[in-house]
Amino acid sequence: MSTSTFRRSTMTTTRRVLTGLAAAGLVISALGTGSASAVAKGKIYISNNCGKAVSTTIHTTDGRNIAGTAAAPAGSYFGYPVNPGKYQVRVPAGRKTVTILDLGGKAHSVVVRAC
Repeated sequence: MSTSTFRRSTMTTTRRVLTGLAAAGLVISALGTGSASAVAKGKIYISNNCGKAVSTTIHTTDGRNIAGTAAAPAGSYFGYPVNPGKYQVRVPAGRKTVTILDLGGKAHSVVVRAC
C-alpha cells in the first residue's frame, strides 16, 4: 500500500467516523430537547460564607423539603436544580423566600448567602 493510498484510506475512515458521530449527536440532541414549550429548570445556589460548616435546606412554600445538607463546608457553593416557583431557603442568616422565574426556556437562578 502506497503512502498516498494509506492517507486517502485513513482520511475516508476518519470522515466516516466523524460523520457517524455527528449524526448520532444530532439524534441525541433532538431527543433531549423535547417540546419547544418545555420549562427549563432554574437553580438555587447557596454560598456558605460563614467561615464554618453550616446546615442549609430548600423547601417548597408548602413545607416539603427539596434539598439540603447538614454540614455545607466553609467556602462552599452548592447549586440545586429546581422548577420555576417559590421556595424557602433556610440558612443560618434566616429564612429567605426566593422565586425562580419561567423565562421561556432559559434557566433562571438565584444565589443565597448563608451568613
